Amino acid sequence: MSTAVERWRRLQEMFETLIELPSDARAEWLAALPDPDDLKREALALVAADEDAAASITRGVGAVAAAADAQPSPAIGLKLGPYRLLAEIGSGGMGTVFLAERADAEFDRQVAIKVIRGLPTRDAAERLRRERQILANLEHPHIAGLLDGGTTADGQPYLVMEYVDGEPVTRWCRENHKSTTARLELFRKVCLAIQYAHQRLVIHRDLKPANVLVRRDGEPAVLDFGIAKLLDPHASGPGVEATGAYWFTPTYASPEQRRGEPVNTATDVFALGLLLYEMLAERVPPTDAQGHLAVAGLRDETGRVVPRELALIIGRATHPEPSRRYASPEALSEDIRRYLRGRPVLAAPDSLVYRTRKMLTRHPLTFAALTLAVLAVAASTWRLTAERDRALRAEAKAQRESTTTRHVLDYLASLFEAASPEHAGNKPLSPRELIDIGRREVDTRLAGEPAQRARLLGVFGRIYSELGAPEQSAEAIRAAADLEKQYGTREQYARYLYDLGYSLNLAEQPEQAAPVLEEAVRELAAAAPDDATERAGALSTLALAQARNGDKSKALTTALEARALAVDANVEDETVRSRVWTALAEVYRRSGNLKAAEESTQQAIDILRRTLPADSPEVMSANGFMTEVYVAQGRPADAERLLREMLRVRLKTLDPGSAWAITVRNNLGEALYLQGKLFEAIEQFRENLEYLRREGDYDSASYSISLNNLASLTEQTEDYAKAAELFREVLQRSTPKSGEAASPRLPTFRQNLGRCLMLSGKLDEAYPLLERPIENSTDLELESGRRLLHLAEWMRRKTRLADALRYADQASAAFLTVLPAEHPRQGAVARIRGLTLADMGRTDEAIVAMRRAVELLAKGMGEEANVTLDAKVQLASLLAQKGQRDEAGAIAAAIAAPIDRRFVDTSPLRRQFGALQTRLHGT
Repeated sequence: MSTAVERWRRLQEMFETLIELPSDARAEWLAALPDPDDLKREALALVAADEDAAASITRGVGAVAAAADAQPSPAIGLKLGPYRLLAEIGSGGMGTVFLAERADAEFDRQVAIKVIRGLPTRDAAERLRRERQILANLEHPHIAGLLDGGTTADGQPYLVMEYVDGEPVTRWCRENHKSTTARLELFRKVCLAIQYAHQRLVIHRDLKPANVLVRRDGEPAVLDFGIAKLLDPHASGPGVEATGAYWFTPTYASPEQRRGEPVNTATDVFALGLLLYEMLAERVPPTDAQGHLAVAGLRDETGRVVPRELALIIGRATHPEPSRRYASPEALSEDIRRYLRGRPVLAAPDSLVYRTRKMLTRHPLTFAALTLAVLAVAASTWRLTAERDRALRAEAKAQRESTTTRHVLDYLASLFEAASPEHAGNKPLSPRELIDIGRREVDTRLAGEPAQRARLLGVFGRIYSELGAPEQSAEAIRAAADLEKQYGTREQYARYLYDLGYSLNLAEQPEQAAPVLEEAVRELAAAAPDDATERAGALSTLALAQARNGDKSKALTTALEARALAVDANVEDETVRSRVWTALAEVYRRSGNLKAAEESTQQAIDILRRTLPADSPEVMSANGFMTEVYVAQGRPADAERLLREMLRVRLKTLDPGSAWAITVRNNLGEALYLQGKLFEAIEQFRENLEYLRREGDYDSASYSISLNNLASLTEQTEDYAKAAELFREVLQRSTPKSGEAASPRLPTFRQNLGRCLMLSGKLDEAYPLLERPIENSTDLELESGRRLLHLAEWMRRKTRLADALRYADQASAAFLTVLPAEHPRQGAVARIRGLTLADMGRTDEAIVAMRRAVELLAKGMGEEANVTLDAKVQLASLLAQKGQRDEAGAIAAAIAAPIDRRFVDTSPLRRQFGALQTRLHGT
């Protein structure tokens, strides 16, 4: 050691690792280190002295350590807020961890409480409070959640975290004799959890086996984000970067941490590499004083050599230079996925020999035959031309890459310039605004680089999709596909087609999505026949489009083909597996098999929740399918609950005016309306329209849907003139211009205007709109049933009573093909039958039908829903007519308050209720 300070620092690092190792593993760990023997003996002596004195040595140095030691730990049994400390379960430089429970018996749940020591300054305490708020937003199945926080009586801050009943990942793998493949799959889940945190501007900084536990169900949980440093510059306080006073475990610290330099996501990648080393080799990584790790000839504890490619992956993750590590935990996870699939890994030097060997592993028989044929022809000519061609290729490639790099850098610089205060002013650009700028610039800035332009357009498309802008996503990906078809590879072209079809489905354009996805399936089968994952995903997305186009038979065949392919090929991609199940769910829902639809959707949600965070777009999409199932089952309250949770979680990171948020609020408004929560529903639609008008987005499908929904609820208040005005605007905006495809919602909008005109008494004006057959609807059977129901009401009002009953029966039969017999729409049919039978003088039959209407409408839409109140007024009137005044009076008394509160004096229902009251009471 060159100085006493360096010697002491290295001694402290060795001590901190040794103190956490089992006593029988210490000698082996020391033997692998290059340090002098006298330093090793001194480290062992320190450990022995520590154990003899039962001391608690903290990891800090200087003033922070002194402050930490000066503060006592809370006693067992002490109350911290609503929690009572039960036992000490861990201690470290940042503080002590206790097992605790709620002291007020409010919840029967145990938690882990970490009492933080060594925060003597106001800045440090304030930094922790800021971090605590950010950490509370980390909601991921493989991250132990932060639940609460506070301050003890003596000023020590504490964090209340989810208690994880598990054991360190390395011990769990060893004691359960897990295979290398199982360990790698487990490690990938940890990587994706860290990736999730990085995407939310949080790094861990102290990853080690003790902070990665495996639960009883075999799923990992990452602990102790309590010392994470936020990447957002607003989260750093005075002196944070300068002091370098961050907590970490020396054995798992990166070189930049040891040097006291600022850390970033590459620091966590380094620690993940060390974690992978220990999971495979089953021993602590023997890093040197600078944090460097030697991976050549890596062996596990039994002496078996760890596969070279895995050693190379570890080597890249733990490279001393942060810029030469994997760019992210996700990139590290993807390289392991390539290894597991027998594909070339990025960490290995690229060479023809290496790639050939990997191909041979995957396709031995085909490769052997091909090799014999090729060698016979190529052997005599290869040597003569190889050197010349190599030189020419290298020169051309270098020039192309230099030009491409310069163009891409110029393009990226233009984005940063657009975001600078000089161009953007004092208002910071949102992610959506920055992506919009990038999309506008890419065609001109990279006009001569079609390959790079296609790649960036594809990235923009995926980002637009995640930002809830499917139409912009489809436009960008379509441009990428066109470029790839002309300049790129057939396989990548097929993948862009798959992405395009997915975005078109999200944009509610299934009629355009279906042919795109059919081509994607054909191209993938030809260009990537071994990639079952992509083919299964494309097939399932095609099944969705077919179902929404009304071709249920073909959709079911496609969905079952996707499922069979995913099962036979043992597809591991959770997103694709979930899409297979949601495609089946959509087919089942549209076929009326709602139990199977719910089970399939739940299967998709369960798959995703095991690996993805609660706010990921895929989880949100699966939840959206479930809300549609709930509505179809007549469970609008369950749909409301889930939709509100979706908004709560997703709006933490998504623009409230995004297309995704608009769609969810539209669906929430429908669920509220179905429960009779009229004014709450109206508020959802008005909020949507405010966002859309603010952006000038009058021609989008979202605007028409929101306006249609507001018009429908206005109709419910019996303001038919205003409702008709809104419906006319919807119809005008949705009618296709010359050469445009008709919206699949156009038949719905046309029916709605016709119904409104009919209810206002304009029967002749309404009939052409109601009578027109349903075409090109995404819900053909459902819309056909609505049309028949509207025609039944029109016939009744025209006193064509036999025709009215006939249409009502046809409507009931149509609804039964896609909805359960107890659905509220059958209640609407029963109401029409009751009114028609009453007009025919068949009062007893009318009462039976109206009782059925009240039962179904109250059950499915709520006792005080407008349609339920209307049916109750009709039933009470019929009962009064038959002389059953007591029951009629009881019904009238129960509905008087909501009718008085909700309907204006001039409304038809209010007038009819007044006539009922006069009949019952003579007033």
